[in-house]
This record gives sequence, structure tokens and C-alpha cells, in this order.
Amino acid sequence: VTPGKVVYQNDLMQLIQYNPTTETMLKRPLVIFPPWINKVYILDLRPRNSFVRWATDQGHTVFMVSWVNPDEHLAQKGFDDYMQEGVYDVLDAIEKATGEKQVNAIGYCLGGTLLATTLAHMAAKRDTRINSATYFVTMTDFEEAGELGVFIDEEQLHCLEEQMQK
Repeated sequence: VTPGKVVYQNDLMQLIQYNPTTETMLKRPLVIFPPWINKVYILDLRPRNSFVRWATDQGHTVFMVSWVNPDEHLAQKGFDDYMQEGVYDVLDAIEKATGEKQVNAIGYCLGGTLLATTLAHMAAKRDTRINSATYFVTMTDFEEAGELGVFIDEEQLHCLEEQMQK
């Protein structure tokens, strides 16, 4: 519901920049990496409880990734592609749009897992373009799946493997 426009896109995503709602804006932009499902709209459903609107009302320049629904032409894309064409391309696009070299980032669900993984990769490269990271409902340790274990057993994994081989 918050007005904005697409300022960058590639095969995996569109980057939305939301319109400011304050006269002055904070220097460092805020970028949100949402889940690959539930998409962008989950944080911007209604004006009275939109996280995006709240953030713009606080003076943030807000960007959010809108992931595409992959089809067969993206079948060969992997997690590393989402890192490069998602997080890294977004950082380049935000710098081009705003002139700012650093952002604050939010990762939500699998978007947070991608963000955490990319931050580890960035640390190894001494890339400091992400100043801070906040996570909403994000798993980063998959050794113990916790409540997700209800959905993952040998039978489920076997079915998934069969589907992936088709």
C-alpha cells in the first residue's frame, strides 16, 4: 500500500524504492530482503500496520526486494546466484540510486538466511557495505530444525528428491 517504484531489476528480483513521507531523510538507506514466498506485500498489507510505511515515517529511505516466482528458465539458479543477483546487485543499485555506500539491512525468513550467509561472505572479502543487520523470523542454524522437523522426515525428503529429479 505504500507508494514506491521499481528502480532496478534482473532475472531474480525487482528492487522497489518507497516514496519518502518525511521532509528530511536519514543518511543511510534501509533495505529489506523478504522471504522468497509471502513476498513484499507481507510487510506492507494495510496502511495502519504497514512496516514499510512506519519506516518511511521515521525518515528511512526504504528499499525492498521483490523476488520473482521462478519458472523453468531459472531452474539452474542456485543460492549463490541469489547472493550475487540479490544482495550484491541490490547494494550496487542502492549506491547508484542514493550515492550512499552503506545500508542498514533487514532479512525476513529465508531472506534473512540469505542476508546472514552473504554477510559471512562479505566479511571474508572485507566488504563493509552493510552497516547493520536485523532479522525477522530467520533461521541461521539448521543443525537442529526445531519445529520445522515436524515437516521434514525421511519420507518427506524422499518425496522432495523425487520431485526435484523430474
